Amino acid sequence: MADTAASISFVLYPLVYIITLQITGLSAYYVYRQKMTAYSFGRGPLIGVHILFMGLVVFELLRTSLLSTNFIDVYTIGGTVFVLADVILLTLIAVTVYLVPKGVGYRGIVAELLSKKGQVLPFAAYVGLIVFAAVYLAAAHPFTNPSDPSQYISTIIPGLLLPSPQFTPLYLEVLLSILLIFMVYPSTLLVLAARKVKDKAIRRVLVILPVCWSGIGLDLLAFNGYVLSSLHVDATPFGYLIASVAFGVTALVFRRASLLTGFFEPTRARQPGAATYPFSSRLGREPGVVREAKTLLEVDSSLAYEQVIVDFAVELSSNNIPVYAFTSKGSPVYNALTRVPGVRFYILSGRVSYPRPDDQPYQVLVPNNDHAVLLDLLDKTIASNSVTGVAIIFDSVSDIVLLTGVENAYKFLKQANESMGGNKVASTFLMTAGAHEERVVNVIRGLFPNIMVYDASGLRLTRSS
Repeated sequence: MADTAASISFVLYPLVYIITLQITGLSAYYVYRQKMTAYSFGRGPLIGVHILFMGLVVFELLRTSLLSTNFIDVYTIGGTVFVLADVILLTLIAVTVYLVPKGVGYRGIVAELLSKKGQVLPFAAYVGLIVFAAVYLAAAHPFTNPSDPSQYISTIIPGLLLPSPQFTPLYLEVLLSILLIFMVYPSTLLVLAARKVKDKAIRRVLVILPVCWSGIGLDLLAFNGYVLSSLHVDATPFGYLIASVAFGVTALVFRRASLLTGFFEPTRARQPGAATYPFSSRLGREPGVVREAKTLLEVDSSLAYEQVIVDFAVELSSNNIPVYAFTSKGSPVYNALTRVPGVRFYILSGRVSYPRPDDQPYQVLVPNNDHAVLLDLLDKTIASNSVTGVAIIFDSVSDIVLLTGVENAYKFLKQANESMGGNKVASTFLMTAGAHEERVVNVIRGLFPNIMVYDASGLRLTRSS
């Protein structure tokens, strides 16, 4: 029976470590593949955190498999240094998120850190403490190497004993102080950073980060501290498995915060290039006539009307005006605009009740029937691009009339036009010709100062302010 339990432990522990490596590796790959629209400085350090954690798990896997005291020195120093390096990287992410909430390049981060001595000093002191702990560990070896198998630590399943180093009480106090500071210092910075963000969804996401990181600290304290030192039971595989899941959640919510924040921040100016005016040319007007126009565009759905929207987006984008499109995934407008660089999408969907990132960069899923959310997004988009101006494409008015009714659609469009009342907003709201009764069409037309029609004869302006 004891031999059977030992066999189970000998197979189970490495298996748990392998699963942990797979989870962490997938999370790292996920971070690597995603393009963050804000907080982009955290992408590199976050990948580094995953790689170091995977290195730590490899050390644990080797200890479990080799069952040799000859490996203990390398295991103890290497694994502990990896943990300490992870702490530095996670703290750096928290500091930079707090200081640079809009995200800039690495040079800008360094300049920002150097200009904010109130944050640099505690960060430098904390890093100094961690470096001291790593150097002291490598030089003084403040741990015991159990050469006698009778001193090995038992596993959570009886029958297998593992060689486990025992740190001196003094060094344990140093490690405990680093852990406690980690659970308080970066968490406080992230909570303060969340308070700087106006959007509730982003604040909620940023608060989840310190919860995850504190959970990782408590997890390590429980499995690598109390269970191992006090109960003399080695349950570290399960502790690292829980930590890997927490790192995965961290990667997910960090990307969510990045994408949502990126939508509400001013877009970066395009590189200098020739401005083009395909929409104005198609309309037969002087270049730039649509730069500040608020327009209802009635289109014949049997024609390739989406090319008109592409011309609108290209003209505004080439003149350094950021373009945002409210549309449905898979619609002709969506398919056409995905070929225009720089366009950001609010994907109208019935599957969500609040804004959340889509799988594709520069896309956010939004509820298609919640006018309050849509108007809030519209206000944030306009306000965040108040300096450059902004272009809004809404596809389509007909859908919102059929989905929510004429009265609700009227209220939404009236409030949307009031939000876009400034002179730095160009907008085009699409409506399908022939889809509504004449009285409904007249009501909607009355909300817009400019009316355009695209039919077999081409694009023409039927009313202009």
